[in-house]
Amino acid sequence: MSRTLLALVVLLGVPAFAAEPAAASQVYIFNDPNQRDTVAFMLDAPLEVINGLSNEVKGRVELKGGMVSGRFHVPVKSLKTGNETRDGHLQNDRWLDAAKSPDIVFEFANLAVPAPLEPGKPVKLKGKGRFTLRGVTREEVVEVTATALKESAETKHRAPGDLLRVRAKFQLPLEAYGIQRTEALVLKVGETAEVSVDAWGSTQFKP
Repeated sequence: MSRTLLALVVLLGVPAFAAEPAAASQVYIFNDPNQRDTVAFMLDAPLEVINGLSNEVKGRVELKGGMVSGRFHVPVKSLKTGNETRDGHLQNDRWLDAAKSPDIVFEFANLAVPAPLEPGKPVKLKGKGRFTLRGVTREEVVEVTATALKESAETKHRAPGDLLRVRAKFQLPLEAYGIQRTEALVLKVGETAEVSVDAWGSTQFKP
């Protein structure tokens, strides 16, 4: 900086080097009071295909400085397969062990957003997150499509506030999470759960 410019800065009382403004953050809460969000899974085996669903998705996503972090959880007892006996088996200690591990949890931190989230334009992300299932935590690859929507007369029919729709797909290998299929179940229960998520967060939902 030249002496003349420095003198002007001092005279005008302007800092010689202005601090960069802090990046603004946007927080979305996933807790739809109407329970319209879905987490679905499929176990595809030679003799049987098992489909399951939960509408109880809760979570939080924060966008800040081109990065995204978040955490979601789904109660094991909310998973339904259309068969009450099978649902009971799903919750016991040989399977998801709902008594000791009541929630399935997915969390991620500082994933780069490849493009700005422009209202109504889906952005695809792929990265790693930490899944906790049956008390076991592992890193898994997840593919996410995120769509941000500014509040409008149309979006208010879905929910108040700015919205973020998150759709994701991933695979969970059962044995890696301590779920052992007996010989009798190998032909009826697939070795990998194909999971899909479709959830909406809002800047005005309560945690």
